Amino acid sequence: MPTALEGLRVVDVTQGVAGPFCTRLLSQMGADVIKIERPGSGDAIRAWDDIVNGMGSGHAWVNPGKRSIALDLRSADGIDVLERLLADADVFIENFVPGTLESFGIDIDAVRRRNPRIIVCRISGFGQDGPYADRSALDLIIQGETGLISTNGTPEQPAKLSVSLCDIAGSMYASVSILESLYHRERTGEGQLIDLALFDAVMTWSGYFPYMWWYGHELPGRVGLNHHTMFPYGAYECGDGRSVIVAAGAGSRAQWEKFCTALEHLELVDDPDYATNRSRMRNREPLDRIVRTTIKAQPQDYWLRRFHEVGIPAGAMNTFAEGLDHPRVHHRGLVREVKSAVGPVKVFDYPPQISGLAAVNELGPPLLGEHTDQILADLGFDADRRRNLRDNGTVA
Repeated sequence: MPTALEGLRVVDVTQGVAGPFCTRLLSQMGADVIKIERPGSGDAIRAWDDIVNGMGSGHAWVNPGKRSIALDLRSADGIDVLERLLADADVFIENFVPGTLESFGIDIDAVRRRNPRIIVCRISGFGQDGPYADRSALDLIIQGETGLISTNGTPEQPAKLSVSLCDIAGSMYASVSILESLYHRERTGEGQLIDLALFDAVMTWSGYFPYMWWYGHELPGRVGLNHHTMFPYGAYECGDGRSVIVAAGAGSRAQWEKFCTALEHLELVDDPDYATNRSRMRNREPLDRIVRTTIKAQPQDYWLRRFHEVGIPAGAMNTFAEGLDHPRVHHRGLVREVKSAVGPVKVFDYPPQISGLAAVNELGPPLLGEHTDQILADLGFDADRRRNLRDNGTVA
């Protein structure tokens, strides 16, 4: 089965999560991703831990499917190798602090003049210009600057979002904008320059919170496992000590009646304190006591079956280990095992299933510089020239 991006070359000088997760997706679409890393240390994500047969877990997550070349971009010979890679590349993606590439002597305008079809994607915390543009920005910093942390956690204690949501938001928009630009190039032949800020990306993921402030002058506080605008909604402990998550807070009377039917509390349906979502939000505490007491009387399996029978969205509050062993994971074959220099490594498959296109899961997370010699040979460097580059420290 063919792949969508077969034959496309992506030159990747990103690090961490914002950027590498994008190029991981492009590799699963069939692109040849060449990951450029610093000789000696490589991408910083490699050093987070060493639990994957000596490799870092973050590296194993975002970097499978790529070829790694250890290349010193601070050297003239290193810039020469990069320019050769970019001469016929389709995509060039980087996520340094703005100005860093230029300090190496890399002129993006010159890159685009030499290869007018290339798509250059620049990811940064706050964009290539304007306020804060010169600041470095990790995921936690963006969570704080956007105000997301103030909405997350319990009323007593704020918490960061557990996954790198800001980095992932940037990576997803980068993937979409690169594919958008490739489609545009197919029609016009022209490349693009993409300026993507993590701040901008995740701010657009903030849902209805802006509208609560813009139109209601209300700040979205921290509500733990509850919902900011509807009730009942959250996790409830069952009689066996496990918990069920119930999303029954929509404003419709029909859903409220179904929920009351499931709980066998039909007297609540028309109770003026609880009959509408607005009244339920006003009287959250007494209603919450009723719901918790009722659900505590039966085990989790009973409530999952009961809510499903009456048509109320509900699910188990699993441990992460249970999530990884979920029937959906096995049914979909979502976890694959790929070969790597340190042995078999588990990776996630590309989530969308497309009728006539394959997802690629062949290369494991590479060792630092694992494909250096191969990539240089592909560029036409003979054995003596490759040896010289290794001897002078340009590559490793």
